[in-house]
Amino acid sequence: MKEEIIFKQLESVRSITVELLESIPESDWDVIPKGFRNNIRWNAGHILTIQDLFANSFRSLSENLPEKYWAYFAKDTSPADWTEQPPTKEVLLKLLKEQPAWIHTTCEGKLDQKLDKPFKGAETLGELLLIGIFHDGMHTGVINAQRKIISVNE
Repeated sequence: MKEEIIFKQLESVRSITVELLESIPESDWDVIPKGFRNNIRWNAGHILTIQDLFANSFRSLSENLPEKYWAYFAKDTSPADWTEQPPTKEVLLKLLKEQPAWIHTTCEGKLDQKLDKPFKGAETLGELLLIGIFHDGMHTGVINAQRKIISVNE
């Protein structure tokens, strides 16, 4: 598979995510609908943080994200545990929009690079980025469901 296809898919899926997030008022970003553990802000930050981690092949978060994003948005975290103000909608959207370009720059020419340890069937960086694209879409679906529930309850 050509690298450009993966980078183009990342951009396409991310633009769908960003468009959805832009349409939701920030006042709704912190509502945790019944049956959910997290809110829209957490899902937006989680997408950003996990895709960054994947692009860096699990070595660490890049210099593109503050270290504290891991405490806010890692797997198994929750807004209930936040002790500081999380990033604003504006900040998260800016980073989400910029991330595909960072990933392209960081990962170009490296997609065949073997991972230190396979992850969910992925053995190369390119395969890991594909899982990240799926992950992005999955959480976009959650955000869309939360948006609908919140708007019905308003």
